[in-house]
Amino acid sequence: MYQGYGMGSRRMRWLYLFLGGFLAGVLASNIWKTDFLQGMELLSAASLSRLRFLEVDGSAFFRYVLKERIGTAVLLCLLATTYVGTAAVSAYAFWMGGMAGIFLSVASIRYGIRGIALVLVSVLPQYLLLVPACILLMDWCCGLNMALYHPERLAETGYGRGKPYLVKIIPKLLTAAGILIAGCALESYVNPMLLSVFLKIF
Repeated sequence: MYQGYGMGSRRMRWLYLFLGGFLAGVLASNIWKTDFLQGMELLSAASLSRLRFLEVDGSAFFRYVLKERIGTAVLLCLLATTYVGTAAVSAYAFWMGGMAGIFLSVASIRYGIRGIALVLVSVLPQYLLLVPACILLMDWCCGLNMALYHPERLAETGYGRGKPYLVKIIPKLLTAAGILIAGCALESYVNPMLLSVFLKIF
């Protein structure tokens, strides 16, 4: 059984929130199908056609992706220093699930089984690193928030208090940042090539 404030319990809650968001995204994309398929032109044939022969400047794309992902990470870290830090992490898990649900639903509605393959190619291989980095970052944010507002609960996490806690939490943040940067590199330099090849036979 998971402890009430342990890492395993938190991650299970995030999983439930992600799945809840995913379901909400699926429902939303089916309820407002016309808006997603026509108004937004999400994953439309025209947009995929442009991507098929698009030449990506890896360095520029890397800077853009890194800026976006680091920006989100910094925002979560800043929110972790406030009283709503844990709620912000939970909302982030739900939001990510919702985006995943919308993306997969629209792809499958437009292209059927080919759409599911398109989604898989779109997120690989970078999400093999981005997902662990995200989990580590969320753990870090919740740990920091707990240290600031509920220090009496730190013993339940196995970290301890004071300096021993900081010694353990700082390397986790650096590890998350390193994995995040590596994931951004894969997203910028590797994924565009894979996606281009896939779209040419799509």
